[in-house]
Amino acid sequence: MRQGLVILLALIFTPGCTSSYEPARSPRIETVVDGGQPTFVKDGVHFGGPVWGSGLADAVHGNPQAEHHARVGRNLIVGGFVVSLAGLGVEIGGLVVSAKANSSTAADSNSGVGTALVIGGLVVVLTGGVMMLAGQPHIYDAINIYNDGIQARPSPPPLGPRVQ
Repeated sequence: MRQGLVILLALIFTPGCTSSYEPARSPRIETVVDGGQPTFVKDGVHFGGPVWGSGLADAVHGNPQAEHHARVGRNLIVGGFVVSLAGLGVEIGGLVVSAKANSSTAADSNSGVGTALVIGGLVVVLTGGVMMLAGQPHIYDAINIYNDGIQARPSPPPLGPRVQ
């Protein structure tokens, strides 16, 4: 019964996580949702996505300023994730040290170390989160800089009667 409900909910909500829209082939970079994840599209080719900034350096190839922002954004996001994981490991280690200190007779000497590790790990996790957040604007700057560097499309004539 439960498994059937999960399958039914998955069938109902999965189509809502994707888009059937495919932008017109263009040298401009567009962001669309594909398989529930945002992805970049240029000339009909899909390149990674903004979550990790993957593939964007390839999509903006040829514009040095956009390439720089794409690399900086990707490196900040990936580096921030790694730093956050390291901080989580330090926090877990601090909790283990604190738990062992509370169960042993030498509680005074190790409880401070455990608390310091937990607080230090929290600071490291927050630093990683800030790095990841700082990478996102670079991703979108790379797209905008690249798109601005492409020759502008001719504007359509104005609509309506012309007054002379």
